[in-house]
Amino acid sequence: MEVMSSVSPAVRQKGASSAWFYIAVAALVVCVWGAQVYTYHKAFDKPGRIISQLSGTSSEPTDWQKMSADTMTDTNRLLTTLGTAMLGALGLLMGNKVRNPHESQHMWAAFLGAIGAGLSLYFGYVSHLNLLAMISNQTISPYDPVYLFSSHAQFYALLAGAFFVADFAVHDLNQERAK
Repeated sequence: MEVMSSVSPAVRQKGASSAWFYIAVAALVVCVWGAQVYTYHKAFDKPGRIISQLSGTSSEPTDWQKMSADTMTDTNRLLTTLGTAMLGALGLLMGNKVRNPHESQHMWAAFLGAIGAGLSLYFGYVSHLNLLAMISNQTISPYDPVYLFSSHAQFYALLAGAFFVADFAVHDLNQERAK
C-alpha cells in the first residue's frame, strides 16, 4: 500500500491511459476477428453449395476465375501499399526522434511495428507467388487453403504492425506533450 501512495498522480494517470489503450485495441482486434469468422460462416457453411467448378475440357479461364484473380491481385496490392506506407510513417517518426532525442519507453513498439509491416510485405509476396502458381495451373480459387493462409497472414501481420506503430505514436506524442 505504501508503494501506491508514493506514486505520483501523473504516473498513475499515464499507466491508466496505457492500460485503456491496450484494452481498446484488444477489443477492436477481437471484434474484427469475430466479424470475419461470423461472415465467413454465414457465407460458406451452407452444405451442398458450389462456389466454383472447373471444367476439365476448357483451358480458357471463366469470367469468375478472371474476376477472382483480379480481386486477389488488387487486395494484395492494397495491403502491400499499406505495409509500405506504415514503414514510411515509422521511418518519419523515428527520424523525428533523432532530431528531438529523449528517453522513450516505447521503442520496442516501434521495433515490433516494423517487424509486423515487414512480415506483411513478405506474406504479400508469398500470396503473389501462390496466385501465379494458380494461374499457371489454371486452378484459380480464392478459397485455396495455401492462398488463404498467406493472405490472412499478410492482413493480420499488417494489423499487428499497425497496432504497435499506433502504440509507439500515441505514447511518443503524449511524452512530447508532457515536456
